[in-house]
Amino acid sequence: MPLPSRAELDRLRWAPPPRPADERGHVESFFLKANDPRQPGRALWLKWTLRVPVGAPEAAVAEAWAIRFDGDRRAHQAAKETHHLAACSLAADRLALSIGAAELTPGRARGRVGAGASAIAFALEFDYDGQRPMYAFPRGWMYERGFPKSKLYTSCPATRLSGFIEGAGERWQVDAWPGMLGHNWGRTHAPRYHWAQCSLFTDAAPLVFEGYSGRIRVGRALSPWLTGAVVRVGDDEYPFHALTRLVNPSVRVSPYSWSFTARERGYQLRARVSAREDAFVGLRYENPDGSQSHCLNSKIADCEIELSKKTGVGWRPLARGAGRRSCAYEILTQDFEHAIPVLA
Repeated sequence: MPLPSRAELDRLRWAPPPRPADERGHVESFFLKANDPRQPGRALWLKWTLRVPVGAPEAAVAEAWAIRFDGDRRAHQAAKETHHLAACSLAADRLALSIGAAELTPGRARGRVGAGASAIAFALEFDYDGQRPMYAFPRGWMYERGFPKSKLYTSCPATRLSGFIEGAGERWQVDAWPGMLGHNWGRTHAPRYHWAQCSLFTDAAPLVFEGYSGRIRVGRALSPWLTGAVVRVGDDEYPFHALTRLVNPSVRVSPYSWSFTARERGYQLRARVSAREDAFVGLRYENPDGSQSHCLNSKIADCEIELSKKTGVGWRPLARGAGRRSCAYEILTQDFEHAIPVLA
């Protein structure tokens, strides 16, 4: 089965009832992020989410999220709204979402999340038509069938955003900030994961990195870390997500860092992502079954990657990249004994 087209994946994967599968629950998000290339440590993140409770599709809700990251002042701002679907406009055949006052269409995001002093307003445009999507999985059936339960796809891996974002009485002008538009969906959030994406590297050729390590539920236990990644250097793409290599024993995680080494088809990727504790914002994610997870969310993390090719005498470096306070890094956990303030 070929990989789905961009038109297929740049639309909601859930449709309103009646449909028997809806009884199993569903969660789905489109999200934008961007980093200030002139002032590292400043970033924005916007998310449009659909959440369908298990056994109660008629109780589905939509959520709008926004965060302004200000790493220099260590003063991050987050806002969230929740609406019944009747108050939202969610197109089924194209990318057109309106949740409260927050709107997302191809190449444009505008509106507001929150009210009063906590509100975050934005009006942004981004390159959409010129983007080549990035697939987290190697086979088309993985986007259509039950495994994996959580799907991940990036519509715009290396776009540029322009416009403004405003909150706490301050307006930031967004002038060609590097960013991305992503899409994920599934029956529930994975119990644990680390995910990162970066397209703003210091002193590197055009480079994009996206990777993940997740643990899924197998009966009453959790699987080992299942890991995949894709690196794009210019127009050349190097995938590290073969099914036979998903279980990766090199994965190392600590409270605020994650690293791994992956090898595939004669290439090697070494990746390390980390952030200071004060670079995160805690978010409360509701699952369709009523349980809860915490997302430790940073868009100002550090990352280091090295891509190498195997030769007769070892590994020859092809590309290196260091992202300084420019990497998206999310840690999902059901262990709430962490030190990150939960702001939304």
